[in-house]
Amino acid sequence: MTENSEIKKLPNDRVIKKLSEFGEGFKYHHENYGASFITAMRDTGGRWDFGDLVFHFPEHFGFCYGVDKAIDMMFETCERFSSPPVSPHHTGVVGSFAAGGPIPLESRETGGGVSGHRIFLTDQLIHNPTINDKLKEKGVHYLKRDLHNLLICDELRSGDIVVVSAFGTDFRDIESLKNRGVTIVDSTCGAIINVWKRVEGYAKNGYLTVMHGKRNHEETRATVSQAVKKGGDYIIIENSLEAEELAQVIRGKTPEADFIKKYPQAVPENFSFDAAVCKMGMANQTTMLKGESLRIQEILKKAFQDRFGETGLRERFKSFDTICGATQDRQDALRNLFNKPLDLLMIVGGFNSSNTSHLAEIAQGAGGGFLTRPYSFYHIESVQDIMSRDEIRYRDPQTGKVETRRDWFQKGIKNIGVTSGASTPDVTLLEIIRRLAILKRAS
Repeated sequence: MTENSEIKKLPNDRVIKKLSEFGEGFKYHHENYGASFITAMRDTGGRWDFGDLVFHFPEHFGFCYGVDKAIDMMFETCERFSSPPVSPHHTGVVGSFAAGGPIPLESRETGGGVSGHRIFLTDQLIHNPTINDKLKEKGVHYLKRDLHNLLICDELRSGDIVVVSAFGTDFRDIESLKNRGVTIVDSTCGAIINVWKRVEGYAKNGYLTVMHGKRNHEETRATVSQAVKKGGDYIIIENSLEAEELAQVIRGKTPEADFIKKYPQAVPENFSFDAAVCKMGMANQTTMLKGESLRIQEILKKAFQDRFGETGLRERFKSFDTICGATQDRQDALRNLFNKPLDLLMIVGGFNSSNTSHLAEIAQGAGGGFLTRPYSFYHIESVQDIMSRDEIRYRDPQTGKVETRRDWFQKGIKNIGVTSGASTPDVTLLEIIRRLAILKRAS
């Protein structure tokens, strides 16, 4: 078979799902955002003693495997497809596909970046401003979404590259992209895909998926779409209070229609259900608080037991812990960090990062019992939020609002805890530590 005849047989629905499928010479781009001293403390914890300041680290923080994968695949895409390769030994093709073969250079169209393919993202790659700003610098475009949160693909043309973010995307988005003849680079986190399998299983067996997650979060939308894909339905529950209301529906105390009317964004369009005959299976957005997910599980379990008895409970309600292990490790490690004599705690991560916001919620709940000063923890995104020793920008975990506080860096501060969400580079922590050391010496 000649090279040209092989090229003609390339399918239009080419999908890259692994870094190795790029072919030879792929790189681990996430390492570009490391800081050796900070990275050395990952998974072990430790302290960094400056004399007048001591920084304490938890046993787990920062980048997780899913984020590593997404960054590697995204930046490899930019490196491979935004301009032609410089190797004098190239054979006229770049990359390889598990089922599609090489990409012909001849098919490239100019448009984005310096030359080569236009590159698009379905959503923010991860919830980290440093990484997202870097992608904007590289000329990566974002696809828009319609009122149903589905991708608008009208501007795409054959030869474009579309990267699916680490959170995944609606299965209907993938179908639309394949119909456009683009190349799809799918960086969806493996932990999220495992939840999808649970949800698909529920739908196949006639169970209504009850999803504990944030209704507007990319991961939640992608996950519940897997139920629809298999002919099922879903209800999204954001907290235990909403679970209590759903429990009353299950018990027959509240009409189903009243619940749907109150929470129209929690269910698909034209959705209805009969609690007297339906079966439910629980799933979780992988970055939620495990304790609250377990509370919701117990609330719904008790409701089924009250109405249908033990036999009915076993037949009608299924639940599995789908909280990401990396998320749980970071939450548990933060709780252990409270045993240190902290004067200040810095929680670093995107303001729209679910796993980071939950770390801040944990700190808020423990603040009165463990930390020695009022207002002594701050959720910030980057070193730019530390404007001076007199002013800091932070996200309030209770209100969700971004605020500023004055006179925040007290003169007597010595022991500082530092942790970060799963989308935060170690180099960002290093910048913050250096900034705090400068403020201390200037006080």
